[in-house]
Amino acid sequence: MNFDPLFVANPKVPCRFCAGERVKRLQCDHCRNSGYTPVNLNGLWSPSPGFLVCGGPSINKVDYQRLRERGIVSMAVNQVAGYVPVTAWCFGDPGSKFHHGIHLDPKCLTFAPVWKLRDQVHVKLPDGHWRNSGLRLRDCPGNFGFARESYFDPQTFFTDWFAHWGGTIKIQQDWDIAHPVEVKAKEKVSRVDPQDRRPDGDHVLCSMLLGIRLLHYLGCPRVYMLGVDFNMPSKKNAYAFGQEKDPRNGRYHDENQMLRELKPIFDAEGFQLFNTNPESKCDVFPHVSFEDALNDCRGAVPKEPFDLALWYNKDIADRDIKANKKCINLDRVIELQRQLNAK
Repeated sequence: MNFDPLFVANPKVPCRFCAGERVKRLQCDHCRNSGYTPVNLNGLWSPSPGFLVCGGPSINKVDYQRLRERGIVSMAVNQVAGYVPVTAWCFGDPGSKFHHGIHLDPKCLTFAPVWKLRDQVHVKLPDGHWRNSGLRLRDCPGNFGFARESYFDPQTFFTDWFAHWGGTIKIQQDWDIAHPVEVKAKEKVSRVDPQDRRPDGDHVLCSMLLGIRLLHYLGCPRVYMLGVDFNMPSKKNAYAFGQEKDPRNGRYHDENQMLRELKPIFDAEGFQLFNTNPESKCDVFPHVSFEDALNDCRGAVPKEPFDLALWYNKDIADRDIKANKKCINLDRVIELQRQLNAK
């Protein structure tokens, strides 16, 4: 796996150079003006494959609860992280749009755009009403910030220090006008000349791109897409969960084209994507069954319950290893486990 320089920060620890103070952090190259301590999670899940979980209705056609099984890592995009049991999740919109239970779950890592870490966390009470919790995203457990910009260039998708989110020139200019202080700070460290931003694309903002970049950054060599339908059948059946939305299927054509442009970059990197939905309108990546994807992600991790007998009896293990000195390849371990599971 090639080096991935994505900027990630721990919001629980102020930068040791600027201490997170506003005036100082805007001039701090160490924390890239975020005010938080940089952390290196590059390759954390390597060499395990993983799932990219999006919110399409096709999720309900598979037993997605199996993502809870041992050995399975997954990255959800947006609200579906509250519907499917995942290992981590990311988002692009304001954090207040997402259920407080996802933000507050320490078992599920949160990857938030670093500028969103100051967003408020809203709670939905049992009576169905919303309130402001007084918490900010940076106060929540298991939370990391990552750099993100409204930008898309396939050639630098894996090499820019920020994740690409798509977008057009107009979208980027609107953001620049609304955030003049942040723009001035970022221009000091960004390798992207605003004049070089892609002028020819009718590209939309696509949170899915953030999940792909993060899975690559975390070291997954193969990614299996779940709930990537690129089709909203109706207003009442827009998502896998209970959320109505007027279908905007036209944008999926643009997203599909973005992925098509990225495919050669993925291939050169040895980074593979597969779609578990055979009916998906995303036609860039080959189809793999959900069951085969689970088996690949699980790797050499056996199904539960683990056979824990006699592990503390070192003499027994030493005797077997002495009698069979040649190391066993993990691929052979996987083969033996699958033979056992098939019985």
